[in-house]
Amino acid sequence: MPNLRWGIIGLGRIAREFVAQFPAGQTLYGCAASAPERAVAFAKDLAVPHVYDSYRTLCADPAIDVVYIATTHDFHAADIRLALEAGKHVLCEKPITLNGRQLAALTALAVKKGLVLMEAQTIYHMPLYRAIEDFVTAHAVGPLRLVQASLGEQVPVNLEDRFYNPQRAGGGLLDMGIYPLSLTRRFMTARPKLVATAATKAVTGVDLTSTLVLTNAQGEQAVLVTSLAARLPNRAYLTFADGSFEIINFGRAAQATWLPNEGEPVTVSAGATSRAMGYEAQALAQAVASGTNPTAAWTADTMAVMDAARAQWGLRYPGED
Repeated sequence: MPNLRWGIIGLGRIAREFVAQFPAGQTLYGCAASAPERAVAFAKDLAVPHVYDSYRTLCADPAIDVVYIATTHDFHAADIRLALEAGKHVLCEKPITLNGRQLAALTALAVKKGLVLMEAQTIYHMPLYRAIEDFVTAHAVGPLRLVQASLGEQVPVNLEDRFYNPQRAGGGLLDMGIYPLSLTRRFMTARPKLVATAATKAVTGVDLTSTLVLTNAQGEQAVLVTSLAARLPNRAYLTFADGSFEIINFGRAAQATWLPNEGEPVTVSAGATSRAMGYEAQALAQAVASGTNPTAAWTADTMAVMDAARAQWGLRYPGED
């Protein structure tokens, strides 16, 4: 795995978590914020060696190999394009873009330039999920039948907050719903298709609570619920012919319980929740080494479902085209 030099743009809470979990074998090189003084404070607090006065200056530095993007959703597409055009690999926080059209255009640009564009989605990179796949194969538990997952928090109503602000691409789907969707796509054996959906909207027009029902060509199904208005169980079930996996706090889970139709439960463990974002950085480095991004199709298929759901809800974000 190559030791890559990383630059970070967008220096909020998520970026601080990323630095705290940054893996050994990679080099944290520099950072930039929309306000230069924030970058200076971030670098001082977290011992980042280089500070840049703008995103463009950071991306122009030939010393940087990869740009990690942790800006708000509405800036992702423009920030990704800036980094790719500067010749940098990109790891971008979820959702990687606002819609599939943006993603397709940026994916084409990355391919043209021979660069890796990867979504920082913990579901794709937590070791637990590879361990579950290995368990399924080793124990021949039969085909996947159903994914059930819910993720929700009671977010205080603040119409200026990004969760409720359509200008910031707020709402539950892109911020929370992407987790159960990504889990579904990872374990379904064919591309999911939206069968039915319903959403309750906030007064600002963004989605507050939603339900998605999916299926695919293999007859696998999923029922997924997301909410900004209620604390949901925040757990997932992957049901196969011979039993189910129960995964609590599945976004960064390191443990699951196999509940067989017959016999005793089995605990499956791998990785550590405290290293979740570090696994994302390692996956990007591995993709650079191999020249392939094994998560790209999952990202595109998940985005397609979100596009289809929002189309049915009549929800578009200002300026998303």
